[in-house]
Amino acid sequence: MSRARKLFEVIDDGGSGLAGGEPRLSKRELGLLVGGLNYHALIQPGREFKVIVLRAPDGEFPRLTGYACHRHEWEPNRAVVCTVGVKSTVPATVPADSAPVPLVLDLGGERAEGGATFYDRPGRKAKVLRRARFGAPIAFDALRQGLTDYYEKRITPNRRPQRLAPIESSAPLPRPSEHGERAIIFGLHWLEMGGAERWAIETIALAREAGFLPIVLTDRESAHPWIVRPELDGALVLPVNLPISDEEETQLLLALLTKFEVHGIHVHHNGWLYHRLAWFKAMDPRIRTADSLHVVEWRTGGFVELAVKLSNAIDMHHVISPQLRDYMVLQRDVPKEKVSLAPLYGLNEVHAAPKIEKELGRPFTISFVGRLSQQKRPYLFLRYAAQLKRSADREVRFILHGSGALEEETSRLIAKYGLTNHLELRQPPHPVDDTLADSDLLVISSDNEGLTLTTFEATAQDVAVLSTDVGSQASLVSAKALVPRQPLAFIREAVERTKAIMASEELREEIVEEQRQKIAALKELPEARKWTTELYEGWKA
Repeated sequence: MSRARKLFEVIDDGGSGLAGGEPRLSKRELGLLVGGLNYHALIQPGREFKVIVLRAPDGEFPRLTGYACHRHEWEPNRAVVCTVGVKSTVPATVPADSAPVPLVLDLGGERAEGGATFYDRPGRKAKVLRRARFGAPIAFDALRQGLTDYYEKRITPNRRPQRLAPIESSAPLPRPSEHGERAIIFGLHWLEMGGAERWAIETIALAREAGFLPIVLTDRESAHPWIVRPELDGALVLPVNLPISDEEETQLLLALLTKFEVHGIHVHHNGWLYHRLAWFKAMDPRIRTADSLHVVEWRTGGFVELAVKLSNAIDMHHVISPQLRDYMVLQRDVPKEKVSLAPLYGLNEVHAAPKIEKELGRPFTISFVGRLSQQKRPYLFLRYAAQLKRSADREVRFILHGSGALEEETSRLIAKYGLTNHLELRQPPHPVDDTLADSDLLVISSDNEGLTLTTFEATAQDVAVLSTDVGSQASLVSAKALVPRQPLAFIREAVERTKAIMASEELREEIVEEQRQKIAALKELPEARKWTTELYEGWKA
């Protein structure tokens, strides 16, 4: 049974597991059902709901809010799992209608990884790009990186987003009675594996420790496998499917302010919530706002540029790297007192496993750890691995650890490049610590990063790191192990440097030692968890 906060009482369990007993739903599905019911209970307080619960095939996303929940038909490949009856326990300000509200909540399927790309969209242009992208991934990436270089040289320097005007409201909306719980609202992409998500989950736990109710909003399609994590026990989780109607959005925003004593908002990669910060600040200037920023995206700037645009609605920008701090202050003119640099090094020390002595005489082992996504470029790692295998003068073994939207392509390329007998595929929940314990070298082939959390973990396990020279990776990785971002140059340089490392254990240890020294320098800066704990303590007033 889900241990998340529930804003409803169960009238008819329908065998779902909401009231205990032997459930028809998995823990993940039950968490999604609770999240969807919480949303509807919040925007229609005091109402009773009769809910048809659907299950979709693997790879299909949940539909818990929005227009689909109010339709009386569904796709033929959806199976009805159960029908439940619940009643909102949120106090109604006006008498609730006695008639139950009919809903249809689709829990989606297993293994529906978030992060769908442009190539998954309909239309002729997307079809052509999809054929080019998956027919020749290395050549297509070379073209992408060339365009990126052009944008960064000619267009990006001239990009200046229009700033949101200062907010001068001084008449806050009345806070709820003494029964209103003190809360912090969190905005996330989704509840699945990722560096930003790992940090977001950590801050949610810190909010609970500080005595706040975490209200967790997501705005991206996902199966939300992390909805079962213990850090979310007692939290109010609201997985939002966009778009929702203007009426429902108004009801949701007002309900959050009138039912809870919202002291702060912390945004982690949630565009919908970013754009509503000004509304919250105008309605109640006492609400404190902060965001956590990880990386400047090529071409658009991503969430960093959005944060710059909305900076007048944000009290504090938390950045994880010196490079990002300098970008915000020096290139985007954000007042330096509003930008706090606090790296995530403490987050990894908790999870890092003790150093394990590696077996003598075993193959030199190289790993890739990360989401199988366009940003991480697993296809580039595989091409590098194939070329290294052909040219190395000793036995080499590879581990590719991750899951994501490019799983099918990854499996196909492993066979195409002749790596089937030389590469082991690992996926969550297999511990990353185990993979690093088996590794001599971690290779990061991403086309963009902030400060990679896996570099901290690898260093704790005496693993050398070879990385593209992107973001603030130079703050962590040895200069001897930084290679170009462009695909062909990456393959060439990465193969040559790897062979040098394989030939010299002394060189490998020098690289690890430089990683340790750079991490030690970062540890002179405030640590993110300590910084955030102090931030939330200040929000209690």
